[in-house]
Amino acid sequence: MTTTISVTTKRQVVLPKRFCEQNKIKPGTALRVTEVGDGLYVTPIAEPTEQELKEVIACAGSLRRRQTRAEEGLVQEVIADYRSDKRLRKR
Repeated sequence: MTTTISVTTKRQVVLPKRFCEQNKIKPGTALRVTEVGDGLYVTPIAEPTEQELKEVIACAGSLRRRQTRAEEGLVQEVIADYRSDKRLRKR
């Protein structure tokens, strides 16, 4: 799909509805903008999975040793908060 859009005085753009529907872009979706030659390439950033979140926590060092109950509770709380926020954004 090729279309022409304008940039507002605040440097904002509005993406066409059809483009958003085809690419599953909803309010709050993060987009990556990459310079390609003289143009821009815009792609949605995928939501992290539970496994990816756990890997991030592991890289931070807390999963290199056995977790305490408090740490495991914190991990579960972060995942639950993330899922809750994700559900709210789908509405």
